[in-house]
Amino acid sequence: MKQLIELTAGRPIFGGKCLSEYDGIKVMLERALPGEKVSAYVKKKKSGFMEAVAKEIIEKSPHRIESDCRYYPVCGGCKLRDVDYGHQAYIKEEVIKDCVRRIGKISDCEILPIIKCPVADNYRNKTEFTFSKMRFHTEHDRGTDEEGFNLGFHAPKFYSKVIDIDHCNLQSDLMNRIYYSLKMRLKNTGLEPYDVVRHEGFLRYLVIRKSNADEVMINLITKSKKLNETRSAADGLIKEFPQVRSFINTINPGLATTAFGEETVLVAGERTITDTIGELKFELSHDTFFQTNPSQTEKLYGVALEFAGLTGTESVLDLYCGVGTISLYIAAGAARVTGFELVENAVANARRNAELNGVNNCVFRAGDMMKLAKDGEIFREHYDVLITDPPRDGMHHKVVEAIISSGIKKIVYVSCNPSTFARDVDLLNQGGYTLVKVQPVDMFPQTFHVETVGLLVKRGQE
Repeated sequence: MKQLIELTAGRPIFGGKCLSEYDGIKVMLERALPGEKVSAYVKKKKSGFMEAVAKEIIEKSPHRIESDCRYYPVCGGCKLRDVDYGHQAYIKEEVIKDCVRRIGKISDCEILPIIKCPVADNYRNKTEFTFSKMRFHTEHDRGTDEEGFNLGFHAPKFYSKVIDIDHCNLQSDLMNRIYYSLKMRLKNTGLEPYDVVRHEGFLRYLVIRKSNADEVMINLITKSKKLNETRSAADGLIKEFPQVRSFINTINPGLATTAFGEETVLVAGERTITDTIGELKFELSHDTFFQTNPSQTEKLYGVALEFAGLTGTESVLDLYCGVGTISLYIAAGAARVTGFELVENAVANARRNAELNGVNNCVFRAGDMMKLAKDGEIFREHYDVLITDPPRDGMHHKVVEAIISSGIKKIVYVSCNPSTFARDVDLLNQGGYTLVKVQPVDMFPQTFHVETVGLLVKRGQE
């Protein structure tokens, strides 16, 4: 039987947790808000600290509200849906301050008020769903069959089960209607969901992407090819929803539980859709990374442009450039922009996007950032400003070392993970850079995720 403890939730830390204390021992507490008194079960106990999950709230925070989603909190996609939005923003600000001070070891930089999102729901332009024979039961569907046709989100800690859903509040109404219609069409075909344990079945994942102009791309990931059945579902869906401009079928016969595969088949429509950021157009393929909150993306990039302080004469380096979104957004303010990206298909997209927008001062190159840094390839040319937007894991230490060795004057660091951002900032600080200011941007309401933009300047160049 798990140990139950009573404690008061402390300050918020990254991951949707509160750093609390019980009998002199530090406790990382989940499912509680700062100041709440809770009864919690101990999940893990190690020397000097514990991990615990709130089971019952004894004294509730005034910022608690009723959740409007019947899948919350079991689904795990949202962690803060029962918290008023103003307090969500406050928590994210505090998390960034904690990371910068505790992990980054910096106490004197300016942390600006978070840029809030104008909408708390229906903002996602891309969502990934999982098929499974095995259902994880919530309190709303107890008594239904354990096996069957299920489509939704992975149940936390149950890799073989999904929470079967009919809609997700984070995506748009159009995406929800398309999702439900396709779900029913596929269910009626008799095609079997994939069983990750037995490696049997056909349907694996469904990815829906929508542009600002309501162009929709469907990527159906399956174990094998059954084009007649897939094409029938696609044709019916497009007839009902002409907004669906692209229907892709990705074949993944392997054991890897990812929404990628060995082959991609165009079932109907075009291979790409077009999205926009401000006045810029971007051609997106099925495996393209693109920011998931369009209403906040322009604000995020606007902060990066402001921090860069471009005058039109600078040579800018854009690391982890993806399909060239930031490069093209700042290009008008720079003399030259060079983007590096690991994924060759994304680099091809970036080059096409430059042509699509008539931008001729951007160059895009493919390569592994760590290897390029180690070989000295990244900094063979002179750059005045570096913009880096790495994945959640942050930058490899070899990349950080290459940046420090280059002596580049100004760094604009865009991050989706404040803890790895702070870790890299600490290394850059040791290498001679000062973190001048930080701007949080909330791209992901109802979740604990937050974007951070930091400005670092080489000491002596302020």
